[in-house]
Amino acid sequence: MENNQRRGSATVAFLVGAVAGGVAALLLAPQSGAQTRSRIKRGALDLRAKGQRLAHRGEQGAETVTGTVRDAVSEAKNTYRSEIDKQREGRAAAELRRVGETEMAGIKPRTGAQS
Repeated sequence: MENNQRRGSATVAFLVGAVAGGVAALLLAPQSGAQTRSRIKRGALDLRAKGQRLAHRGEQGAETVTGTVRDAVSEAKNTYRSEIDKQREGRAAAELRRVGETEMAGIKPRTGAQS
């Protein structure tokens, strides 16, 4: 998780640097104010489109991870329930054997509280 945070921080730093470099290049380039404003506007629109594409990819990745986790949890829950059912069946079978053995021996089976 920490590695992903570092990668995200590095990506943000790179993007900020790229934007700052682009703005500096536009402002220092020998062209008219209208041309500069037009280039800045195009750059901002391009940056916005790239941001939207990255956000969309992030959403898709999150949906994939969510689906994978949901499937794993469901599988674990089913396994847990299956094991619980096996234990209950085993206890019930053991109780039936105990009751059967006590009846065959002529012993009255225990039932809850003793008097």
